[in-house]
Amino acid sequence: MPSTSESLAEFGAGLRRADLPDGVVTAVARHLLDVLGVALAASTMPFARMALQAATALGGGAGMSGTVIGFPDRLAPAWAALVNGALAHGLDFDDTHAEGVVHVSCSVAPAALAVGEELGADGGRVVTALALGMETAVRLGLAAPGVFHDRGFHPTGVCGAFAATLVAGSLAGLPAARLADALGLAGSMASGLMEFLTDGTWAKRIHAGWAAHGGLVAARLAGEGFSGPRAVLDGRFGFYRSHLGERGWDLDVITRDLGRRWHLLDIALKPYPACHMTHAFIDAAASLRAEAGVTPDAIAAIECDIHPREMPIVCEPRAAKLAPQTDYDAKFSLPYTVAAMLVRGHVGIDDFTPAAIADPAVLALAQRVECRPDPNANYPHSFPGRLRLRLRDGRTLERDEPVNRGSAERPLSDGDVRHKFGRNAELALPAAQVDKLRAAVEHLDAAPSLRELATHCRIET
Repeated sequence: MPSTSESLAEFGAGLRRADLPDGVVTAVARHLLDVLGVALAASTMPFARMALQAATALGGGAGMSGTVIGFPDRLAPAWAALVNGALAHGLDFDDTHAEGVVHVSCSVAPAALAVGEELGADGGRVVTALALGMETAVRLGLAAPGVFHDRGFHPTGVCGAFAATLVAGSLAGLPAARLADALGLAGSMASGLMEFLTDGTWAKRIHAGWAAHGGLVAARLAGEGFSGPRAVLDGRFGFYRSHLGERGWDLDVITRDLGRRWHLLDIALKPYPACHMTHAFIDAAASLRAEAGVTPDAIAAIECDIHPREMPIVCEPRAAKLAPQTDYDAKFSLPYTVAAMLVRGHVGIDDFTPAAIADPAVLALAQRVECRPDPNANYPHSFPGRLRLRLRDGRTLERDEPVNRGSAERPLSDGDVRHKFGRNAELALPAAQVDKLRAAVEHLDAAPSLRELATHCRIET
């Protein structure tokens, strides 16, 4: 009987563009457009230049093929994937599968861009590889919904490495046996810890990039004949036992109805550049602010009812969440994000600058936020939020958002997705180039090569 990774490899090696339902192809294009816009916005940030400089020292040079999004530079493909993954995930504005609690496109798209550009792959092959990678990342997360976070692992990095490996290996045309080897090797490269939550430092930004980079390395090694363990997912020292112990996971989810049920259709797109667990609360705050005309001075206390398993991520340690010291502190702070919406009426990229997170008015209101455990909240199926404002005049206003906006049950419209892309991309590119990139993504499936799309991702010197 084949192992789980061998079954995934067999599926990946045999998947063809004709096997993809129309809805899957449409979803792939939406998510690719979204993640490229996010990466372009991130390319304007200081961390982007730092990542590029480090990768250039490791993998730059003349004749390199790998586009770096938002820069004129080119790198070796594996190092371009590293930087682009960091850009795709670095603003925490990228897509998320709620129940798997995994960011998806941020590792898959950089791998596809790097290998597809290197090999001159046509659009149909790239779309197929993207669908394969996205579906794999989601299923690996769904096998242990929320449990990676509980144990301190970041599923975006650990699951993303396997997904990126299948993307790279399938585009390279590896047969099933070599893809299985590549997945076995990827298990030793799957990494990402949640310890960044303690001090708000930047390690999380590199998780998706490292997953994409590791995927390219694993696929290349396997393509040269380097072997990897076939029971990397289900073995006695395999991925799930080593990371999660003996319980909390079900590997049947990974291959059940594979190719018939497409979980990638349930991936959510983010309306805010912050941890997805804050979004329903931000929307609730926006609604109460608009409908009731509440001003910060009128609020005596704010109560946020949230599932206990989410609290260590966006509510604890309380002191850091009340007074975030870095942008990542703030992005993972339920008190800060709710207070920012109530004070400013928006939560966007500019709300996480050093000046913004030091705003006395926002910090004063954040002090009045209390996070309360609600074990009945529907996490991790969705990221719900119930917000209660206790006003100084004795009134209580409440708003319940049982399903976060942007999810499969409350999707962003096509217009919303295009608007988000344009707003983000225009931070790095001129408007005319943004339009060309949008058109290239929307017509990728019929494109003879990925290279035109890649060209529009770069800035000209």
